[in-house]
Amino acid sequence: MKKAIIITTTICILLIAAVAAVPMYILSEEMIPTPDKIISDTLDTAARDNVAAPTDSETEPPPEPVEITLSFIGDCMLATDRGGEYQGSFNLLAKQVEPSYFFENFIELFEDDDWTVANLENVFTDNPNVKPRNKGYTPAYWYKSTTANTAILSAGSIEIVSLANNHSEDYGSIGYADTRAALEAANVMWGDNDNIIMLEKEDFTIALYCTTFYYTGYDTIISKKMAEIEADYKIVYFHGGTERVHEPDAWKAAGARRMIDNGIDLVIGGHPHVLQPIEIYKGKTIVHSLGNFVFGGSRSEENRTIVYRVTLTVTEGELTDISDEVIPCYVYTDLYKPGIITDEAHIAAVNSFLAGETSSPIG
Repeated sequence: MKKAIIITTTICILLIAAVAAVPMYILSEEMIPTPDKIISDTLDTAARDNVAAPTDSETEPPPEPVEITLSFIGDCMLATDRGGEYQGSFNLLAKQVEPSYFFENFIELFEDDDWTVANLENVFTDNPNVKPRNKGYTPAYWYKSTTANTAILSAGSIEIVSLANNHSEDYGSIGYADTRAALEAANVMWGDNDNIIMLEKEDFTIALYCTTFYYTGYDTIISKKMAEIEADYKIVYFHGGTERVHEPDAWKAAGARRMIDNGIDLVIGGHPHVLQPIEIYKGKTIVHSLGNFVFGGSRSEENRTIVYRVTLTVTEGELTDISDEVIPCYVYTDLYKPGIITDEAHIAAVNSFLAGETSSPIG
């Protein structure tokens, strides 16, 4: 018993000595964890151990959709019959005003889109020796102006024109070649029966076929040509049908529908010089006739037209939405100068006509 007491006493003495030898800061208050701190540290460690790695959706923003907008306008004659420059003629006025005059009411609208497309029904040439071709019928007209009038297109933000019509070859092959060269010099793209225009934005491709469509069955040729083209979206902008009637010819309407059946996404027509209704066929749009726009061929045509705009929304190269807009317009607000309609009754009359509810766009 005495030996046990001695051993115990010795251990206690050693423990006291060991404690006394430890530096005081080890035993300071800061070094003694409180219950709250123990719990907090435990939770922090658990949280760190369970944090998931960030996913791609958290580190990369979702893809931004891209909008592609095209504006279509009708027949434009930036010239006078046989190149005349008499008082009141388009050619004389074009020498008296700035090129921006004719499309002045639309410049902001057309600058806002990606491409504005017009049907150009005249020859641009500076060759005094070109001769009007024999058309073999009467009445007949031959529209010509100097290449200086290409500045009207550039000033109006018209990027594309169709030469697939009955006036682009009024002065034969020489006049036609001069016209194409003048347009190219002005950086204006042109399309015709043999030249399909390919457009691209953000890896999304659009095939625009400017073509004539003068008789039944020709739609099969149009569709076949377009079927050979690889594109994400296909548009046919044709020239044909009976002039100055508000109803599309039955053969023409049927052909436009067959184009849709054969894979065309949008069909737009011209040549009648007046508006014709807009049809939705199998969820796709057919504009049977846009009417006139800047029309130097006459000062007394029907005073209604439209701008038709289509906007394609593309996300990562895929078409995700389509929207369109019809803007009712006057052909004349001044001499050869179209403008946007602001009169509510006139707007309603145009829209009712386009929807097939009335027989005339003039309200």
